[in-house]
Amino acid sequence: MAAHLEFNADLGEGLGVWAAPMQVWRADLERGGPLDPVDGTPASSLSAVLKSISAVSLACGFHAGDPYLIKRYIAAAKQAGCTIGAHPSYPDLAGFGLRYMELAPAEIEAIVQYQVAALDGLLRVEGIELHHVKCHGALYNRAAKDPIVASAVAAAVAAFRRDLPLYGLPGSCLEEAAIHLGIPFLREAFADRAYHQDGSLVDRRRSDAMILDADAVAQRVLRMAQSGTIVTIEGAELSLDPQTICFHSDTPNVFDFLEKSRRALESAGVRLIGREIEDPSQS
Repeated sequence: MAAHLEFNADLGEGLGVWAAPMQVWRADLERGGPLDPVDGTPASSLSAVLKSISAVSLACGFHAGDPYLIKRYIAAAKQAGCTIGAHPSYPDLAGFGLRYMELAPAEIEAIVQYQVAALDGLLRVEGIELHHVKCHGALYNRAAKDPIVASAVAAAVAAFRRDLPLYGLPGSCLEEAAIHLGIPFLREAFADRAYHQDGSLVDRRRSDAMILDADAVAQRVLRMAQSGTIVTIEGAELSLDPQTICFHSDTPNVFDFLEKSRRALESAGVRLIGREIEDPSQS
């Protein structure tokens, strides 16, 4: 049984004045509006989500995010006491970084380092150290199963900072590449995503790709903590042994996911690491 786990979320995935669908923030045309939704909006508030996690992965501009938006999310995460990592992707704004691209290893290294360096620079302005790197979308999935792409991503991070942890799927090519280069790797699991028995995520275009019931999500998270396993869509038991668990902030019911999962872990004696997690219902 895991003694402790980290909760993380991918954030900042809007662009300009436009929010991504179902995102937990809103920006008005003057770009001075609040990051939280308008009063009465059913979406979870950014502040509540940030109080329930300890690590944030911020979009760096290639699939979403722009300098002004990134800075605002840095400020919000800093105020909440969250660590901040980079969420680089393929250069695919039109496809939200969800389309596979055929790039040479040297080009992959360059695009990863470009995005990581951009966020690192903005964090330095605020006196914050970059905490981790977690690829987005197609790059994340490709690095999990393609050893050439995995090696390029790991090499990019190692050259940037050798103590910078990579987040990725357990037992993946990316984990092997990180171990080979001697850089830290944190095994990541997804609270609300379905898995195949080979450890890959179910394609989001499928109707069974997401788990949308908060109680079911909490039980999955508890099982991950207690046995390190989940049940795949094929009915097989899959060993993940995660160190960090991702909650997608654009899922409408994400706050219930976080709240029930946190309570389930607390009742089982599992500590959420990274910082002291507050009870959002008491704030």
